[in-house]
Amino acid sequence: MSFAIDGLTWRDNWRIDNGQNSYVVPFPHLRPATIVFHGETRFSYGHYGIHLGQADQLTFLGPSSGTITGHFIDTRAGSVTAGTREVHTWNPTSARALYIPPGVAHTFDGLEFVNTINTYEMFLPDPQEWVRGALKWQPDADIINLPLDVKGDDLPFFAPNKHPASQLWYDLVAAQQRAMIPQISHEYPVTREVKLADGSLRRIELRKRLNRLETRQWEPVADIPGLGWVAHSVVHNGPESGFSALLERSPLYFIDHGEEGYSNDAYGIHLGQEDRLTFLGPRDQKVTVHLIDTRASSPTFGRETSYEFIPDPQRYLLIPPGVGHAFESIEKVYTVNRPRTFLPVDQADYRPGNDVIDWPRQKRPIPALEPNVVPAPKAFYEQQSADQLQLRSMPNQHATPAVMMVQGPDGKFIRVALRRRKPSKAAV
Repeated sequence: MSFAIDGLTWRDNWRIDNGQNSYVVPFPHLRPATIVFHGETRFSYGHYGIHLGQADQLTFLGPSSGTITGHFIDTRAGSVTAGTREVHTWNPTSARALYIPPGVAHTFDGLEFVNTINTYEMFLPDPQEWVRGALKWQPDADIINLPLDVKGDDLPFFAPNKHPASQLWYDLVAAQQRAMIPQISHEYPVTREVKLADGSLRRIELRKRLNRLETRQWEPVADIPGLGWVAHSVVHNGPESGFSALLERSPLYFIDHGEEGYSNDAYGIHLGQEDRLTFLGPRDQKVTVHLIDTRASSPTFGRETSYEFIPDPQRYLLIPPGVGHAFESIEKVYTVNRPRTFLPVDQADYRPGNDVIDWPRQKRPIPALEPNVVPAPKAFYEQQSADQLQLRSMPNQHATPAVMMVQGPDGKFIRVALRRRKPSKAAV
C-alpha cells in the first residue's frame, strides 16, 4: 500500500520469532509511549486530529480479520501534497507501524477490538520564534481537531514543528505526565478553530467532565511479596476509550502470541528483570497465569498458585525477579512490557537477552535462586537501547533463546542459552 501524501508511510517493525506463530517486537528507545484503547462497541473519533509537534507511529493490534479505515488530509502549508485527501483500508498486524508526520490530519474507523501502540516522535519549533512568543503552539495543547465534513475552502493550513526533540525533552514530557495525569478531571479535549466577530481566529478546547471511578493503584496477587497489579496513568476520551501512558525510562517491547492455541509448558524465571506486563486482547478471554516463587530468601519460597484474569489496557502485572510465570490461553492477546532491570551485587556480567530460565512446570525440586537486587542506573538503559538499535540494523537470524539449567560435572547448575537459527531465504 502506497500513500499519496508526502511522508505518510508504513514502517516495518523488526520482529524476533518467538515460536508457535509468536513474535517479540522491540522498540529500543527510552521515550514515552502510549497504549491507545478503543473498547469493543462501535467506535469513532468523530473528527480529524492534527498534531503540530508530534509524529504518530501506530502499530494496530487486533484480530487479523478486522478492517481499519484511515482518512487523511495534508494540512501542511508548503507541502508538495498540501490539500491532498486519501482513504485506505488495512488489517491489524504487529509487522508494521503507520507513520503520520506532523500536520497530517487523520481519523479512523473500525478500531473497536483494536488496541494501538503509539511510539511517537516529537518535534519542536524554531527556538527563536518560540522564545519571542511568535507561535501559538504549546506543548500541552498539541492537537487540533477538524470536523469530518470540512470543505476544501474551509481547510486550514499549518506550519508544523520541524526540529527533532532531544531525549531531555522526552524526559521532561514524561515527568509532566506523571504529575498531571492523576489530577485530570476531564476527558481528552476536542479543539476547534473559531472565527471571532473581528475576523480573528482563536483555538478553543471543549472538555467533558469525567465520572471518575476509584481506581486501585496496587492489587496484590497470591500474597507473594512484590507480585501484583499496578494501575497505569490513564487519560479517557470516551466511555470505553482512552490511552495508558508508558512513562518508564527503559526499552519497550511487546509479544504477539498469534491467534491459535498458545500456552507455556515451562515457567519463565528472570533474575535481573522485573516484568511489567500489560495485556491487550478480547475482554471475554480468560487467561491463566501459573506462578511460583523461586527466591531462596523469600518468605513464600516454593509457593505455587494459578490466577485467572482478562486483558485490561489500564493496568499491568508486576512480576519481581525470581518469580516464575507461565501462561495458558494467551493466544489473541498481546503482552506489552516495559521492564525494570536489576544488576548483580558483585557487578558480574549481566546480559538482558539471556536473562530467563525456562524451568519445566512439573519438574521438582524447584531451583532456589538469588535474584539481582541493584537497580540499574540510567547509563545501563542508554547502553541497552543503543545495543538494541544496532541489533535492529542487522538481519534477524535467530529466534528468542531458551535458557535451560543443566548440572555440570561438579554437580553445580549452570545456565545454557539455546538459540534456533532462522532458515535463510535460499533454504526456504
